[in-house]
Amino acid sequence: MTPTLQTTLLVALIGIVGIFLFMSIFYLLIKGLDKWLPFEDERSKQDLVVDETEE
Repeated sequence: MTPTLQTTLLVALIGIVGIFLFMSIFYLLIKGLDKWLPFEDERSKQDLVVDETEE
């Protein structure tokens, strides 16, 4: 194998591993934010406001 091909494969491997690490960290960040700031349905708050004004 030529040195140029070896260098090319090394650069490709480093890029693939870097993308995998970034995606793993991004996934864990999203999961952590979802646990820290859970989703609240906005319609339930709006329904309460509408019910109060109708009375």
